[in-house]
Order: sequence, then C-alpha cells, then structure tokens
Amino acid sequence: MKNTTNNKNYFTLDFFAKTISGTKASFNKANKGFGDAYEELTSKMSAHPTFELVVKEQKIKSKQAKRTYSGLDFKFMEDYIKTLDNADIVYGEYKEVRKVAVNAEIKEFPFTKKWFLEKFGSEENGFNMDDAKERISMHLMSQAKKNADTNPPVLKSAS
Repeated sequence: MKNTTNNKNYFTLDFFAKTISGTKASFNKANKGFGDAYEELTSKMSAHPTFELVVKEQKIKSKQAKRTYSGLDFKFMEDYIKTLDNADIVYGEYKEVRKVAVNAEIKEFPFTKKWFLEKFGSEENGFNMDDAKERISMHLMSQAKKNADTNPPVLKSAS
C-alpha cells in the first residue's frame, strides 16, 4: 500500500448537488492516469458513482494596488493641517495622537499616520497626496502674499 502523507485534497464532494468538483488543474493532474490527484478522483468516483464531475472556477486573487503615500511625514501632516479652517483644533488633536502613541509605547509614526489617513482620506479613494501637495502649495503662496502685503520689502535704487 502506498504511504501518502500528502493531505492535499484535489476534489471536493457536494452531497446536496451530488457533484465531485475540482479545479481544471486538478482534473488535468488526474488525467495523467497516476499520482495523488488520479487516486483521489478514482476513489471518490467509485464511492459515489452517481455523482457528476464539475470543474469549478478558480478564484482569481486580485492584488489591489497598494496605496502609497510617498512624502508623508510629520512635517507634511503639520503643513496640511495648517491649511484647514479649524487648524488649531485639528493640530491639538494631532499633537494628542502623537502623545498617546509615545505614552502607550506604540510606534509613533504608523499610529499617527493611521489617524491622519482615516481623518482626511475617504474609504473609496484614500488620501490624495497630489491634492494635498497642491493645497499646501496654495496655502504657502497665500501666506507669502499676506506677508508681502503687510511687510512690503524696501527696494533700494541703484545709484
């Protein structure tokens, strides 16, 4: 008798539908006429001769593109928060999140990043780094304009 330590099941039984199902690859392995897949299929077919053979669709594992946040660091988060109308309140919350992470001995950046992305991102689209960079840029330009208007530089004439 053959010693089989392979616990892999190539085929499954469905007693309600009276089927023996397996993937296309499993049936191709069994089609060779020898091996574990063949032994399993013939064993199940002889035990259940009225069952129909069914090729089941193999689940395709789709890898969703992982969202990356290149350039997201503490300074970026702070710069983004400064662009908000309620910046003082949100900045206080941000500082508290960082403090909680340190006190709880949790890695500060991943914890703060998670808070930031959940607070400012959407579930469908996540946080849009390009929009945020544009928002920060526009905020910095408006700050520069305000500063120039309140403190105009004195131009020295060339004599």
